[in-house]
Amino acid sequence: MAIPAACPPADPPACVAPLPTPIDALGFDLARAFGGTNLLFYAGAVGASAAMAFSGADESLREATQGHFASSTYGTTASLAGYILPLTVAPGTWLAGVILHDRDTAGAGSAALQALAVASATTFVLKVSVGRAYPPENAHTFAPFQTWSWPFAAWPSGHATSSFSVVAALTAYYGSDELWIPFVGYPAAVAIGAGLLSGDEHWTSDLLTGAVIGQCIGWSIGRAFRARVRGEAAPGLSLSPMMSPSLRGLAVTGTW
Repeated sequence: MAIPAACPPADPPACVAPLPTPIDALGFDLARAFGGTNLLFYAGAVGASAAMAFSGADESLREATQGHFASSTYGTTASLAGYILPLTVAPGTWLAGVILHDRDTAGAGSAALQALAVASATTFVLKVSVGRAYPPENAHTFAPFQTWSWPFAAWPSGHATSSFSVVAALTAYYGSDELWIPFVGYPAAVAIGAGLLSGDEHWTSDLLTGAVIGQCIGWSIGRAFRARVRGEAAPGLSLSPMMSPSLRGLAVTGTW
């Protein structure tokens, strides 16, 4: 159900739609982020990570990277950028919308902040639950529920989930209105991941899984906020499609 972006023109000036906040429709957004086709992407990321960890692919990629592209300076810079950029862009966008009383900007910032919070919480739970060791330990060394202090564990990469979640949320929210966001944001997120590999701070599968998680969460939440704030039809999500008769047999109907 779409929510009007503003009061009807005939209403008095005092009737002003409230500005969006990062906690708006949180339950609905969580259901979208962890349901539907996103589950397939999550399952694929987990399966690929397991294959890379136990097949030796992670260790081979680490050896190749450290043999040709190792750089502690790049790694440190990427690590700092991975903390600073998401924690600056997401709240900064929302605060700008609040200060300027710009509903659209506040909506974008709310989407980015909610996506960042959800992605970060998800990453924390997975890190503690899986307990994967950082390089240079063996790539398939795991200690579930044994690491409760920062930096917790390697899988998935928090830098990847946070950076991709913010970029995906803003991209999904603005769509083609602001094409510079994906053209700048995604290369920046990839550069952060490459820097962590160069600095020997993560396994490749940590970063790939983090990117998938961040992308799925950010995209789902960004689209949901766009629908609510701009009064558009909400993107569909159905886990139980309906079968309806057609001239050629049965047709699958519903929204996805």
